[in-house]
Amino acid sequence: MTQMSMINADLKSFLILSNPRHPRSIHLKFLFALLLGLVFSQIVVAQTGDVVKYKPYPTLKDSTVHATTKDNVNHMPPYNLFLNQEYSTFSNDFIGDYIDNKSGVEYSLPEHKTFKPWIQSDFESFYACPIWGPNTHSLLYRKVYLENLFIVHDTASKFYATIDPLFNFQGSMDLSDSNKKYTQNTRGILIQGNVGSKFAFSTIFWENQASLPWYLQKFVEANYVVPGYGRPKSFGKNSYDYSMSEAYLSYAFSNHFAVQGGYGKNFIGDGYRSLLLSDNTFAYPYLRFTTTFWHLQYTNLYTVFMDPFSNRDVTVVNIEGLIQRKAGAFQYLSWNIVPQVEWGLFQGMIWTAGDQFNHTAFNFNYFDPIIGVNSAVYGLGNTNNVLLGSTIKYKICKNVMTYGQLLVDDFPKNGDMHSIYNKTGYQAGVKYYNKFGEVQVEYNQVRPYTYSSSDSLENYSHYDQSLADPLGANFKEFIGIVNLRYHHFSVHLQGNYAQEGLDTSYYSQGNNIFLPDTRGSKGTDVAMLQGLKSTMMYMDFHISYLMNPRTNMNFTIGVSRRTLTNNLYTEQPMTLFYVGFRTSIENMYTDF
Repeated sequence: MTQMSMINADLKSFLILSNPRHPRSIHLKFLFALLLGLVFSQIVVAQTGDVVKYKPYPTLKDSTVHATTKDNVNHMPPYNLFLNQEYSTFSNDFIGDYIDNKSGVEYSLPEHKTFKPWIQSDFESFYACPIWGPNTHSLLYRKVYLENLFIVHDTASKFYATIDPLFNFQGSMDLSDSNKKYTQNTRGILIQGNVGSKFAFSTIFWENQASLPWYLQKFVEANYVVPGYGRPKSFGKNSYDYSMSEAYLSYAFSNHFAVQGGYGKNFIGDGYRSLLLSDNTFAYPYLRFTTTFWHLQYTNLYTVFMDPFSNRDVTVVNIEGLIQRKAGAFQYLSWNIVPQVEWGLFQGMIWTAGDQFNHTAFNFNYFDPIIGVNSAVYGLGNTNNVLLGSTIKYKICKNVMTYGQLLVDDFPKNGDMHSIYNKTGYQAGVKYYNKFGEVQVEYNQVRPYTYSSSDSLENYSHYDQSLADPLGANFKEFIGIVNLRYHHFSVHLQGNYAQEGLDTSYYSQGNNIFLPDTRGSKGTDVAMLQGLKSTMMYMDFHISYLMNPRTNMNFTIGVSRRTLTNNLYTEQPMTLFYVGFRTSIENMYTDF
């Protein structure tokens, strides 16, 4: 085919897609919906008179004495707050409660905190809280305890940027295995900035060399990815070299509409785990649209995922083989019914973005921005892996909150709850929190074969890691967490108890989400924890000294223990004693 004929063919295809009667004209609907959202947000602003005069991002001199008041809400540029749950504990459940400095009256504002990372323009930043008091110290003290390492800004406060080092220097010893030693050597950089009050940017890069405890080594050998990261390379003896980068550009058109595009992670939920979308995996490209008005917030998230081993028979020898692409479209609607109750509706869909040679198979219908359309058009049992879900959060009183999630990946038409098509899960949890910390108890349960698909490429995963709970499916899990803080010191205590139905030999019992769900032997007699019933216990206790809250720079000393037992074998227990100096801004889940 000549170049001119190829151009004519492409032009013809474009004209066909542009026909409003063509089923793929959804891309025009999508653009129209975005334009409509912009227009509607401006109408809301005009009608309510809610015209906010954006203030410049406060300098570090200002931010160290910055107070949380009604007047400065929604004046911050659209930065993402860090996802680290232990770090955000001390600002999480108090966001939305403000004190009027003039009257001293405490009141609440509408809030939407289930979709993370939170955007700083929506909430007053933890960075801006007067943690260590007024800025009256020396330059060295401020750089270590208060400020970003490097600050670049103009005199007109139109441009502001910060540069900080990221690191994790950790040594550990397995007291259960002849005091075997492990090390973690992470170096990185964090650059954040804003131009005016509506545009923000950030970039992060990590480089790691690490030797891992044996059960994590086993995970790497089975999946050839490091938990929370991507592919590693061998480094020395029994060590790995791996890296990861994240970045985003964020623009807030108004208080009601924002767009963010980048490479990173997202999380939906109020608990420690998420059954809908977790930050358990490697970073991925995404485009996020957020519309907020009245008591509603509507989020559209579009992503590109990777499957290094779409063919599960491929061995580690072929690690440099073709990585196949798949894509995801997620919609989440959050409604603050009353100040104490937040309810959410979720839809997600994973589909193959190309054939076995990565030739793009693009369908604009998949990008329909209206929640519920994809599930109505394709159904839950289609080759496109569609999931539906719901979240609920109820603030019983000032210091107690309950939360939960419901997930439906597929559902039997005849109502047989023991069918292989009963692919569901739920979460229930409660939190107690005060100014000294938080106590949390959570239960998660997911039926066999949930998140899997008849097409193994369309399972609910990215880089061989689950996009939800790291345990996969076919499990019951209890989690208890205590976080306490007093000035610079904090204490973290966590305990996990999980029962899993593991697969036996090469036979799928519903635990491995990467296997096609058609490999189950029984279609009408699928029970929870079927297969090799195993019990996993994980405990962690550490004490930290927080130095600089800008990057959560801290010294940590702690101990963790993991065991896994069943009727066939008992894995060697791990009792790990560790000491570290680190900047903790990400969640790294090793409790599985």
